[in-house]
Amino acid sequence: MKDGKRAQRQERWTVDGIEEGPQGRVARVEREDGSTFDLPLAALPEGVREGDVLAVQDGPDDVTAQVLPAETRIRRARAQRRLDALNSAAEGSEELTL
Repeated sequence: MKDGKRAQRQERWTVDGIEEGPQGRVARVEREDGSTFDLPLAALPEGVREGDVLAVQDGPDDVTAQVLPAETRIRRARAQRRLDALNSAAEGSEELTL
């Protein structure tokens, strides 16, 4: 602790999905440890989309979340490269009939 202030912890969350719930629109969020939970969409920054990476800070008064556009772009590009590699591998394989 510095100057009597509690150190603030920052996490990275990923918006896994957005859907209609019984109480309105909700975002399914994945924490760094892989656990998921639902939050009201209104609790997240305006304009948040599936796949967005959020910096979540637990402060003394409230929890704040902020979209990280650069980190989101990097993760989306990495996921696209993996998908492209899987699709390329599937195109080169022989068809299997069961």
